[in-house]
Amino acid sequence: MKFALALSGGALRGVAHIGVLKALFDYDLKPSWISGTSAGSMIASLYACGYSPYKMEEIALKLNKGIYDVDYLGMILGAIQWFIYKDYSYDGLIKGKKLERLMQDLTKGARLKDAIVPLAITAVDINTGKTIMFVSDKKGLEDGDGIIYIDQGPMYEAVRASIAIPVVFKPKISNRKRLVDGGVTVSVPTQVLRRMGAKKVIGINLGYSGQRRSDVDNLIEIGSQSLDIMAYHLTKFNTNKADIIINPNIYDIGMTDFDRVEECIERGYKSIENNIGMIKNALKS
Repeated sequence: MKFALALSGGALRGVAHIGVLKALFDYDLKPSWISGTSAGSMIASLYACGYSPYKMEEIALKLNKGIYDVDYLGMILGAIQWFIYKDYSYDGLIKGKKLERLMQDLTKGARLKDAIVPLAITAVDINTGKTIMFVSDKKGLEDGDGIIYIDQGPMYEAVRASIAIPVVFKPKISNRKRLVDGGVTVSVPTQVLRRMGAKKVIGINLGYSGQRRSDVDNLIEIGSQSLDIMAYHLTKFNTNKADIIINPNIYDIGMTDFDRVEECIERGYKSIENNIGMIKNALKS
């Protein structure tokens, strides 16, 4: 049966989407459309390039904190700028260049239109507040309702824009637009999949869902958790375009918990396994 899959953001928790795809594959359910916000855009783009979830798992298990290229020099220069001029132009702790290069290598520089599976990736123009929806084909998609559709450019640049958690990552500058994390406006991008032709949509929400986290005690985690809380309230109103939303409840894994990647993938797998009956009923109804 044909269906679409929408993947939320979630920083490192995004590797849980790999477990979700593994489980769906094991039940012979393969998405015919896919979308992603922030971390979900990384998994969605790899799937759209033909990667199996098993290959994605191999890649994810090799990741470590070195993937975060912290802009220490920028912090120092920003502090000096503030001290001398009482002005401050520092725009993010993490440069994001290493992650961008990684996605460029993994996607082999593929452009949006090269996607094997119809793809949508969300970002936000921080200056206008509009959602920028990068799609593999914008035929039949009209700009409006605060959304601009773009089907030009490399896939990895769209991903780099989508993962730019405000304050944590530097924005992605593209075509004179300052782009940040798509989760600012769209946490689980389900509606675009309907507009692309999908009749059935499964949403995966890895974000905060009301639980207490006691380890939010540094700038990176505060920035990430703030976006998650905002996305939580947005999601309650914006997921009505999905036939079913699955929440693997991985709220307790932080951005630097790379030693828990395998656990995260397993919990994503279990979330599908535990709900497979409801999922199949939603796709049939």
